[in-house]
Amino acid sequence: MNKALVKTLIYLVLTLFALVWVFPFLTTFITILKSPEDFAELSFWQLPQLKNIPGNLWFNFGYALQKAKIVRNLFNSLLYAGSAGVGSAFIAAMAAFSLVFLRLRKPQTWFISIFIGNLFPFQMFLIPLYIFLSSLGLFDTRTGLIIIYVGICVPFALFVYRNYAFTIPREIFDASKVDGASSWGAFFRIFLPMSVPAFTVVFIFQFIWTWNDLLFGLVLSERYRPVMTALSKLMGSRGGVPATVYLAGAAIAAVPTIIILLTLQKQFVRGFTITAEK
Repeated sequence: MNKALVKTLIYLVLTLFALVWVFPFLTTFITILKSPEDFAELSFWQLPQLKNIPGNLWFNFGYALQKAKIVRNLFNSLLYAGSAGVGSAFIAAMAAFSLVFLRLRKPQTWFISIFIGNLFPFQMFLIPLYIFLSSLGLFDTRTGLIIIYVGICVPFALFVYRNYAFTIPREIFDASKVDGASSWGAFFRIFLPMSVPAFTVVFIFQFIWTWNDLLFGLVLSERYRPVMTALSKLMGSRGGVPATVYLAGAAIAAVPTIIILLTLQKQFVRGFTITAEK
């Protein structure tokens, strides 16, 4: 097949995928420019008068921030997502280093025993986790949810870190052992600095997953729920709000994840490429 034709087809497919991804952002942007009255009266793609747009934005975002009170939930989500990203990455780094470079018995069995947690639906864990947190007095606490989110994120993080650890030559750690370095010294001084790309991939994936989680935050807490539960309340049967306000709240909730992706974009692509190729 002609190379130019193949290249054209690839660009067409990528353009189609880009449009599919951009479409929700475009519809959200158009909606939050309108007031609830405009949304009810105008056609979907019709924009309101230009002079009314600042007032509409002020109303939609102000309603979402003040009356829906999602600022506190935003702080909770930042705490949970940041802790899950960093905590799971660090625990998975220790586990991957142990499984690959330390002489453990049956390392594959250990890996499968940890990774198998990703194979079951998370709804199966709700009752055991509820009993676990209640027995420790951590139900409906930020500490309890942090523990749950870190634990849930470890299996996938270990999968990424273990694959990356296999790309690091074992001779480096053998040489450090000959030089008198302990296992902890080799881990902190060699493995962690060399595994920054894997850390970036794990952090971004787990940050976004935790940020978007609704299940655990809704069931395992009442006072310290994450932002997605606040958004779910906006569309509740008793607390329902106009679609313009709801999408304004969704736009606010999406800002941290967009900032994370834009800030760590280069490191993410590099780490994901290295992990996938090797």
